[in-house]
Amino acid sequence: MKTIIAKSVDTTGSATAEKTLRSKIASNKLFMYALELVILYVLVFAAMSAFAQEPATASKEAGKLEFVKENIVYNSGKVYMNWVAKPSSDDCIYVIERSTDAVEYEPVGLKEGIGSPLELLYSWVDTKPVAGVAHYRIKQIDNEGKLVAQAEPKSVISPDASPLFIDKTSRMVQVK
Repeated sequence: MKTIIAKSVDTTGSATAEKTLRSKIASNKLFMYALELVILYVLVFAAMSAFAQEPATASKEAGKLEFVKENIVYNSGKVYMNWVAKPSSDDCIYVIERSTDAVEYEPVGLKEGIGSPLELLYSWVDTKPVAGVAHYRIKQIDNEGKLVAQAEPKSVISPDASPLFIDKTSRMVQVK
């Protein structure tokens, strides 16, 4: 009879221990999730602060568009453009233009600019960049459609889509 009592007490004890363990695991998962969110927020805030605090490099000439920071990067088959507008800039439209020869530009994107007393980060992605060297510039157009200013062109080099091609006569894959 002592053995039966010991077994029944042991079974209830293990069930209680299992419930306690499950509740600790659940609360630990919630804590880890909250901790991950806080870390992500801190990393994003730190990256944005570092990006926005670099000194301006644009000139002070009339008609030149000045940004606090402007960046262009080619990555994974796309061109990413980021820029931080100065505080108290007016409502406008940013026109992103692209050129292969740095002479004739074609518009490839638009971004609506918001007048704000704060520095604002804008970004745009060229999902179909041209192979080789491409030049990008940003123009600021006011609400009446007049050109306010334009930024200095920035260049980026994008590699050919693929260094491989198929020779149709021999049907073999070859390197360019």
